[in-house]
Amino acid sequence: MALSRFRYRSPFCMNILSGIVVAFTSGIYLCLVLLGAGGGQEDSLALSTRLLAITNSIWVLSSALGSVVLHTIGPGPCAAIGVSGYILYVGGLWYFGKTDVTTFPYIAAVIFGICAGLNFVANGYIMLCYPQEKEKGSFITVNSGLMAMGSVIGGIIPLLIDRNVDSEGGVPESVYIAFIVIMFCTMICACFLQPPNKITRDDGTKVADIKYRGLYVELKENIKSFKDRRFLMLIPCYFVSETYLVFLGSTNVWRNNLRTRCLSSFIAVVLQIPFSVGLQQILDWPGWKRKKRALLGLAYVAVPLWAAWIWEIIRVKDWDRANPPTPMDWTDDGFAADFVLFILNWVSSTLWQYLVLYYLGTMTNDPYTSSHYGGGFRSGLAAGEAFFFGIDSLEIPFIREAGTIFALYAFGTLIFAYLGFYEVQDTMYFKEEHVVVPLEVMNKMRPDVVLDGEDPGIEPIEVLKKD
Repeated sequence: MALSRFRYRSPFCMNILSGIVVAFTSGIYLCLVLLGAGGGQEDSLALSTRLLAITNSIWVLSSALGSVVLHTIGPGPCAAIGVSGYILYVGGLWYFGKTDVTTFPYIAAVIFGICAGLNFVANGYIMLCYPQEKEKGSFITVNSGLMAMGSVIGGIIPLLIDRNVDSEGGVPESVYIAFIVIMFCTMICACFLQPPNKITRDDGTKVADIKYRGLYVELKENIKSFKDRRFLMLIPCYFVSETYLVFLGSTNVWRNNLRTRCLSSFIAVVLQIPFSVGLQQILDWPGWKRKKRALLGLAYVAVPLWAAWIWEIIRVKDWDRANPPTPMDWTDDGFAADFVLFILNWVSSTLWQYLVLYYLGTMTNDPYTSSHYGGGFRSGLAAGEAFFFGIDSLEIPFIREAGTIFALYAFGTLIFAYLGFYEVQDTMYFKEEHVVVPLEVMNKMRPDVVLDGEDPGIEPIEVLKKD
């Protein structure tokens, strides 16, 4: 008899819990970026951009090596340490808004960069390692959808506070207080995340067989994973994954007043959720081979993505960053077109990350490799975001920034297409160590195996009997 998926130690519940942790850390971080690169105060925009560049530069290293920490202390403590960095970062922005002193924000940005990588390594590990192959699209969608819900909740707070304020001022103190309280509660939730050898699938099998291997072995295996040809081919796709945040954050604060920024960000994140469900249906459609699902998923994301960035290039070609216009309000003429483009760009660019995770998920089920791939993806993502925050702080013309980002997305699309046609395999079961094959797959692919016995051709599978 199948176990309930709503058990605490089930893959489904671990993914939900991990999604909640990311929702109220990264989701709120995204909200702050879209409000104006970390705060929205007119006199703090340059500082906020520099802080984010510092944070993401350090995030590159902490993400790349985060799996070493994860396998040493476990996903729960790893994620909890990650959340603490977000709390410190938001506190730094609040402190600067009150005092105009920059020392603490810079220190907070450095610590945040170290911690944020740990949070995302734990999250990516759960998304890639805990689901069965047939569930990977849904695990990515649910987890990322929860992060979007965190941004929605984070966006509601300033929207309600500033709905009747048409100025271009900064984020109120009450918003920072609310965010910090939410994050403290999230840090407690993170402590309940469990490693895969303590998680049981609904059919009674363990998710994976892992053991502590020592710091040196973890570090060596981490570096070894980064030599995988397919993983290396995807680096441009990682690099461009969150560059849209830099561009949309800067153009949003340059173009719109605070309540308009709040509205655009809020609606865009809300609409991301149903469109992500559409992508999930494609990626997990049971009647299609995985190759077909990967390529159709790419088309679902790439077509609106290309349209959005071509439109952006046309829109900003005459914008002069040195001469910002009077901030636009949602009641002004011209807002509707900007609003539609913002949503189109946000949704399609966000779904790009879903594709990256899905393609990585097709490459491995191994828990160790999954953590290395997840950390490597976040490292590349942070490198791209840090680079664009850096050049954005130089106030290069918007059209150059948009053109560069579009070129990276176009190149990444070609890489995805190549991998989809030539590298994606229907299954990785029976090809990797440390992976416990689900009973359903065992029955389908190895009908000669007796479930409760031992077959000389495979390792025995541990089955947990329900009392």
